[in-house]
Amino acid sequence: MYKKLKFYLPTVVMLLFCIENSFSEQQADDVKSSTSQNFTVEQAVELAIENNISLKQSRISVTTVKREKDHSWNSISPSISVSAGASSPNDRTDYGSDYSSYVKAGVSFSFSPSLFTTMKSATLDYESGLISYDAAARSVELSVRSSFYGLLYEKENIVLQQRNLETAKAQYETNLSKYKQGSVSQLDVLSSQVSYEELKPTLESAEVTWQNDMASFKQLLGIPQPDEITLNGSLEKAAAINQLSSDGIVSQSLSVKAAEKNLEIAKNDLAASRMSAFGPSVSLAWTYEPTVTDGSSSSTDEGDLSVSVSIPLGGYLPWSSESDTVAGSKDNVKSLELELENEKTTVKIETESYLRQINQARSSVKSLQANVELARKSYDMTEEAYNHGKTDLLSLQDASDSLLSAQVSLQSELYTLITAILDLENVTGVPFGTLGK
Repeated sequence: MYKKLKFYLPTVVMLLFCIENSFSEQQADDVKSSTSQNFTVEQAVELAIENNISLKQSRISVTTVKREKDHSWNSISPSISVSAGASSPNDRTDYGSDYSSYVKAGVSFSFSPSLFTTMKSATLDYESGLISYDAAARSVELSVRSSFYGLLYEKENIVLQQRNLETAKAQYETNLSKYKQGSVSQLDVLSSQVSYEELKPTLESAEVTWQNDMASFKQLLGIPQPDEITLNGSLEKAAAINQLSSDGIVSQSLSVKAAEKNLEIAKNDLAASRMSAFGPSVSLAWTYEPTVTDGSSSSTDEGDLSVSVSIPLGGYLPWSSESDTVAGSKDNVKSLELELENEKTTVKIETESYLRQINQARSSVKSLQANVELARKSYDMTEEAYNHGKTDLLSLQDASDSLLSAQVSLQSELYTLITAILDLENVTGVPFGTLGK
């Protein structure tokens, strides 16, 4: 038995070594597969637009309508045909006669006034496609910027919660040390311990929220989940904006542009329906057909030239389908004119609303910044008084809570100000990150 063990032992050791080495290589590969990346908000936007599937599909659609625009004139392209043939009767007395052969070439061309509306329709569809793509790209950019600054706010909140937890822990340890020296009561120790323990779930909840939102942000950017991301930005810098008024904003609203383009398309459709109901069409055809018959040494041209003009009359009958189509197109134009005016009013109302929110948030930020400074001075003074035995633990805890509350409120209002700025930039159509700068 001992000899068998002695024989197998080296093999077992070698096998275990191979397994461990393979496991180590796998761990190394896992480490290599994850990378660390730093992003500014602009870099995050650029990456998201590059990787977004919907935007890739939109770019393909724009390419399609551009090709249709470039070739919209092809309805006037002439039709060209070439053919040849030979014939001979079944009942014939001489194999050398009674046959005919020909070669035929033809060119035909047709034109109607609807060509112009067709070409303009293709151009308008292309321009509408560009507006739709811009709107989709801005929607992605708005999501990225909102998520980016939301994560910055959550990170700031976590830092504040960690700092507050560390302060509570230090207070608990200080009270425990003083209790052992007999300078504070056991109730003070227990009270500080309870405050310390109560802060842990709050911090854990904030960290879980941040992790979940970071996972969604990675998905939005189209990067692997194992990758580590560092966000380079500041809520204070992003929220630095001057006083705004509607006089200083030139609206480039994509929703208004889309409504204007829809009205242009409707007017072109009206012109097309009128062309179809009343416009004449011209057709031109020419054929060349040299034909040889019965062994003749010369050929005869049996081709011809034809010109025709067609004038529709149905549009002149008020009960005809053509007349109804024209009337329906007119109604659509009137409806879209009202829709455009309503959209302009909506954008104006939303612009004024976001301006009020921004200016109110700016005032709140200034007040909250002053509150933070006052709360910090109050806490420092209370802490000094407590260390000298001039105040109790409850007062110190109240001062700490007031400072944390002021800091969190400031960060929250900064994020509110940023989102209001983003919403205003979105509704007016101005480039993101440029308003008020």
